[in-house]
Amino acid sequence: MGTATDAYWARMEACARAVGRELGPLKAHHVDRLVEGDAALVEQGFSSGLLAITKGRNVVTGDPLQATAWLVEGNPAWPCWEYLPHLAGYVHLIYELAYPRQAVRFETPDRELRLDLAVLDEAGFVLVLGEVKVMRGQLDGLESGVATFQGDPGEPKSVKGGGPQGMRREAWKLAHQLWVTRAPYLWLVAAGTRRVFDVTYAGRISLQPRAELPAARDLWPAGFSRATTPTIALAIEN
Repeated sequence: MGTATDAYWARMEACARAVGRELGPLKAHHVDRLVEGDAALVEQGFSSGLLAITKGRNVVTGDPLQATAWLVEGNPAWPCWEYLPHLAGYVHLIYELAYPRQAVRFETPDRELRLDLAVLDEAGFVLVLGEVKVMRGQLDGLESGVATFQGDPGEPKSVKGGGPQGMRREAWKLAHQLWVTRAPYLWLVAAGTRRVFDVTYAGRISLQPRAELPAARDLWPAGFSRATTPTIALAIEN
């Protein structure tokens, strides 16, 4: 591993010890999940104070409204792998793209659609919707799947209630989140991978790849005027 991934793995070991467990051994198939560039961004977040660990294993960000997020789970403990690219994406938005901290949401709670990442305007409407998975291949399923729904599919039923499973379920949830927020940009994030799309809404969602996320000046031409973090506003009510 590299310097940053070594540091991140050491943090995971410390989180496991803090809750009285041992971290499971690093396996060969885990290597692709530990991307040095992602880990470097996360370490930057921790060293700057943008990220912090509380209660031994919980991670908190600059989003004061975020839901609970823990970095390790199970016994023996394993990293919650999605949080490495997830946290890296959050740090990227704030430090590399200079998006206002108050405008960037992380892991929104149930009452706010359970969005992985969201970039908001002052009223809370979603400008960029970010969806995070562990591995690159999972993004392919999301990209192709969201366009298969005719209009808003609504919240998927529980699996026990006969609802969709696997990537079909993930695409269903994302399609619903897009329809009700009408986010103009979608950001798909996984280990070492970030894809940006312009989103248009007609009978079906259409995703048009673009090279990069919009600059801060394009999203907030007059700057972000709020001093506090807004809650998610829906463009289309459920």
